Amino acid sequence: MRRLDRNAPRRASARRPFPGRAAKTALAAVLLAVVLGGAGWIWRTGSLGDYAESVRTAAIEASAPLGFRLREVLLVGRERVPRETVLAASALELGTPTLGLDTDLIRASLERNRWIRRARVTVRLPDTVFIEIEERRPFALWQRDGRFRLIDDEGAVIAERALHRYADLPLVVARSEPERAKPILEMLGREPDLKRRVRALIEVGGRRWNVRIDNGIDVRLPEAEPAAAWRELARLDRRHALLARRISTIDLRIPSRVVVTPVPESGMKEEGR
Repeated sequence: MRRLDRNAPRRASARRPFPGRAAKTALAAVLLAVVLGGAGWIWRTGSLGDYAESVRTAAIEASAPLGFRLREVLLVGRERVPRETVLAASALELGTPTLGLDTDLIRASLERNRWIRRARVTVRLPDTVFIEIEERRPFALWQRDGRFRLIDDEGAVIAERALHRYADLPLVVARSEPERAKPILEMLGREPDLKRRVRALIEVGGRRWNVRIDNGIDVRLPEAEPAAAWRELARLDRRHALLARRISTIDLRIPSRVVVTPVPESGMKEEGR
């Protein structure tokens, strides 16, 4: 199968032109013959539904020799998903009559792939299928009971193997399901500068979160209104460069109060609660 995407070099292809007038006339004659030939069959069986389906099938089959068959698949939007994986999920085969392709079925099959958030499939007559995909973006590694999974910014699991290449992503440690990460991940994203410094999120008692910053500072978020506490931390850092100081923990669990613990002289950090 000839496969193309925006990342692949395009080469000129010798494609058969769209069926001309003679071919269209021939196709019309074939379809008319099928319809008229089936009239007697309707009279004998009284099954209009079966006849309509038989006419459709015959028309699709008759269209292929006239050029309405798959010759090319164009793919855009792919970055991480291998092209072969996308095409295999589409189950498209060269020579398939294009008039018989079910774009909704193909789209649903593509979206079953964990890496593909959304897909759009368009048939461009006479012989081309255009596939556009939106991939999920790796956001964090989810750890539970020693098991790691790659998740996106909605908490959807993308992959469970070959995760070493994503070691620079934030780590989310929790006993809950990955979907529970979505609210906390969305909250972090509201302060982009601060979010870029997050190295780990630790769920505490299934109720609240601690955030580990890139310089080792632990931020203890409250169970109630964690977004407000996160905004306050961003404000304090912008005004007073709070995260640049030699501190081990920032406790935001008490409303309207920030408790800062300096780094002990020995360099040992206080354990998070």
